[in-house]
Amino acid sequence: MHSWKVQGDCRISQHEVEQSNRIFTYRDASGSIQLQRLETVPSGVSLLMYCSPTDFVETLCQDNGQFSVRLPMHCFSPMQPTTKRIRDGDCPGDLYAVGYTIEGKDLELYRTCFDSQQGRLLYSQSDVYYKRFFPKRPFVDFVADEMFSPQEAAAYMKSNIYFAFKCIYGDGQSYLSSANSLVINRGHMVASADFLFTDQMGSTFRYLNVVPQFKSINDGNWEKVERWVRSQIPESTYFRVKSGGIGILTLPDTRGVLQSAFLAGSKIPVPEWTYKVVRYATGNGLYVFLTYNNTFRLERPQCPDICYPVNCPIALPNNPSNGFTFCCDPKKFPF
Repeated sequence: MHSWKVQGDCRISQHEVEQSNRIFTYRDASGSIQLQRLETVPSGVSLLMYCSPTDFVETLCQDNGQFSVRLPMHCFSPMQPTTKRIRDGDCPGDLYAVGYTIEGKDLELYRTCFDSQQGRLLYSQSDVYYKRFFPKRPFVDFVADEMFSPQEAAAYMKSNIYFAFKCIYGDGQSYLSSANSLVINRGHMVASADFLFTDQMGSTFRYLNVVPQFKSINDGNWEKVERWVRSQIPESTYFRVKSGGIGILTLPDTRGVLQSAFLAGSKIPVPEWTYKVVRYATGNGLYVFLTYNNTFRLERPQCPDICYPVNCPIALPNNPSNGFTFCCDPKKFPF
């Protein structure tokens, strides 16, 4: 772990982050390469700024608090994060790590558990570090990876969601008023703002890291919780954050019969709930937020059996548009 507040530490500025597209890495005490996650670099530590596995620039944090080679650092075509299948007992589907391979070492940014039968993200998990500033979110295209067909990726388009809902709920359905209604978003599970560097933020724009989430809930309580969690992270360590979807939302069709909501035939289900579990680096649970992913039901739903409700540490609006949210006991939450 990096040491903090030592005289002569180098601090990376917001401008240096936003104008750099090389990948920030350093060597740990054992000489092994690691992704830089913090804006502070201890005196005497070098950053290795990668463009490709063979193209890097080394810059040393000197005792005067300045880097030996100035930031920002740009290169023409920086390598992109890739997905790699990994093993873990926790994931009931296929588990992938998103990150880089440098010097034969896999450098993981986050991991995501995916059910390819249903084309659904079960959860994504990342370590979130303290930061003083929030760089501008990069403009990047979503990456489909090989787990998602082009048709499945296109299922998130407004007009395609509209036609999917007409197909499931009947021509007279009133959930989406037109092919231009933006009601359901690609809801990031690992938030781009949970990372500091531009390439790390951009790595979250993957279909492997999103669930169909109602836009007003994504912009409402879900985002409020994300922001609040980031404000709680201690300077000297990190939180491990796991977010995912549970169940499949059912809504009545024009005849009043409950039908499951899918975006692509029998794939990409709309989850009924989304959850965020926040743990200390040691693994001990801190908070669980469970949000109802349905803006059409006006009364607060019953708390599901998996949640032993506790008082929320943050005040959240209690309405369908922001997303009805429960806070659960992390010791008893099964995810």
